[in-house]
Amino acid sequence: MLVTGTKTNVCCEATGRDAMMMDFRVVMISDCLAALSDDEHRASLETFIQQFGDVMKADEVLAVLNAVPNR
Repeated sequence: MLVTGTKTNVCCEATGRDAMMMDFRVVMISDCLAALSDDEHRASLETFIQQFGDVMKADEVLAVLNAVPNR
């Protein structure tokens, strides 16, 4: 599951945590998220990567998706 949106530290993190608890592999796309401050944004991503899932930039996600062969 790819997570993007606003309020990294509230809505997005809650969505990512819930998805992880339902056995989804979750990736927060760091440059497609926003919070009210850079400190809140960074702190939320740090917590997320330590406990709940992965954090990647959009270009990294696209590279991984493009590397998957078409079925």
